[in-house]
Amino acid sequence: MGPNAVLDVFRETKALKEGHFILPSGWHSSAYLQRQKLLEYPEKIEILSSELVKKIAANELLNFTHFVAPSLGGLIVAHQTARIMQKSALWIRRESGNLTTGHASIPQKSNVFIIQDVVETTHLCLSTIQALQSLNINTVGIACFIDRSLRDTDLGVPLISLAPLKLPVYSADNVPKELAEIPAIQANPDHAI
Repeated sequence: MGPNAVLDVFRETKALKEGHFILPSGWHSSAYLQRQKLLEYPEKIEILSSELVKKIAANELLNFTHFVAPSLGGLIVAHQTARIMQKSALWIRRESGNLTTGHASIPQKSNVFIIQDVVETTHLCLSTIQALQSLNINTVGIACFIDRSLRDTDLGVPLISLAPLKLPVYSADNVPKELAEIPAIQANPDHAI
């Protein structure tokens, strides 16, 4: 499955919206990912997770025991991908400002794979790697359905995605004419648009 087919799955489930959007950050964009819509379709998650497994295997990154998800959407992807690969999956979450595995435990010196549905920025990836390092846990890679990050940040591990979606964002006073001609929709992650 190529990147365009992956984006088509997001379009079919109405998780990828195209037009003129004002993102929650205030930036303007020609697309908006409402990935919660994709998560309503377990059969689509299974298809995309199977494709992600193939890419992880093709990159020969199989020496790990757990998938670690730093977001709730990532946890759904982690469970499906872990089921296919016969690995464990858990959620690393923020408590009192720090990322923690909570009651779940990963043995020290374990190798793990971070997984998300969509990488928006690399900030969450980097903070998750650092949190895991503080627990003496090694990250061997990061996987996602869509990589939307605009920066080429060195994460220190491979970032495997099924589809890059490197769309520029614009400040309100710098929106290109062709985008400005389309009525803007306020994107809200808590409400369907």
